[in-house]
Amino acid sequence: MRRSATEDLTIWNKRDKKKPLIVLGARQVGKTYLLKSFGKEHFQKVHTFNFEENPKLADVFARDLLPERIVRDLSLAIGTTIDVARDLVFFDEVQNAPRALTSLKHFHEKMPGLSICCAGSLLGLHLSEGSFPVGYVDFLHLFPLSFSEFVEARANKLLIDAYHELAVISGTEEPSDTVHQKLWELWQEYLVVGGLPEVVALYLRDEPNSVSTFLRVRELQKKLITSYLADIAKHSGKVNSLHIERVWHAVPTQLAHAHNQSSARFAFKDVVPGIHNYSRLAGAIDWLQKAGLILRIPICDSAETPIAAYIKENRFKLYMFDVGLLGAMLDLPPAALLKYDFGTYKGYFAENLVAQELKTSRPLARLFSWVGNKSEVEFLLQGDHGSIPVEVKSASRVRSQSLKTFVEKYIPEVSIIISGRKCSKIRAKGTSTVKVNIPLYLVPRVWDFIAQE
Repeated sequence: MRRSATEDLTIWNKRDKKKPLIVLGARQVGKTYLLKSFGKEHFQKVHTFNFEENPKLADVFARDLLPERIVRDLSLAIGTTIDVARDLVFFDEVQNAPRALTSLKHFHEKMPGLSICCAGSLLGLHLSEGSFPVGYVDFLHLFPLSFSEFVEARANKLLIDAYHELAVISGTEEPSDTVHQKLWELWQEYLVVGGLPEVVALYLRDEPNSVSTFLRVRELQKKLITSYLADIAKHSGKVNSLHIERVWHAVPTQLAHAHNQSSARFAFKDVVPGIHNYSRLAGAIDWLQKAGLILRIPICDSAETPIAAYIKENRFKLYMFDVGLLGAMLDLPPAALLKYDFGTYKGYFAENLVAQELKTSRPLARLFSWVGNKSEVEFLLQGDHGSIPVEVKSASRVRSQSLKTFVEKYIPEVSIIISGRKCSKIRAKGTSTVKVNIPLYLVPRVWDFIAQE
């Protein structure tokens, strides 16, 4: 499966003075596979050092952090010479060897010709400031496969080409009914499968779009959920793991209680018995966020810039990092998702997927949600000329009183509705705001419209 992150790796590799690269992401999103595949294609050899499988490798860094000695000892450990000019050194599960992480600064300063990539748990890489090589490394954020990557893995060339043509349109053209329908069907499949590489690989390897394959997909997703829970227990301690597990399960459950409106702020009451406030759950929520297992969207009560000035630490929405796992944790039958007939859930699957796609396409961008007096807009983005509201509709009905209220109050240059409709772009009546509709299968185009206006 082709990952769009390969293009980022290529750009990194072509830099004259490239820094060691750390690939960040939740477990099971394909970090190791991505780096090994890229290394095999672009380097003479790939030398992989997995600090989880072989903890003794960390001893190589205990004596000192001199690059020449470290390379020599690592060569001895694997029984082959590391060619500094032509090989790739890959530190996997690097969070288990803090001194190896610290050594990246010295490699950049004293051995800039050696290409080094690292992969590790998002949580484990949140080390003390003194240990982390701040300013001496580059970062690449990896998420589950986006819908665009799913299309490339699943569709035929004709549909892939048609999809990419849509990705660069000005916003006034519309796809044909055939293209729209085909992409909509793939989008429904993606709601079930999600983007975890192992799940997507199973889906493509078996008979896609068959009942038996979807059932196997669900079975694998539940096994992965079990492995995530085991990982939580392993890395967080007995008491903390119980709180973290309860918070994680509460995310899809609370989405289920929203009843056909925009998902509500995360409620702390009854998540853990006897705990009713944010301060006692903050650690568990932070753990899940740092591990990459949830997306946290702050809620603001004003769209003035900077938006971050109008948020409170204890007011936010939580979403799952993968929409496929969302369905598995809610135990929703794949057939219900494929028919797009799952009651109040459909709006929140769409909303979760939009959050996932917005974050995947712009990892460093901050997403917000806006709540006014009896009005709410699912997402608020910071543009160069002010705040941009993004409303999500799960079907083709796009009328929104909340968005109308926001536009009248703040008069943004652009307002965006993401729905089941095709692309469109008009001037909102009585305002200078450009009203844009983007189909649910083309969410990353949101950023393009913000840049255009």
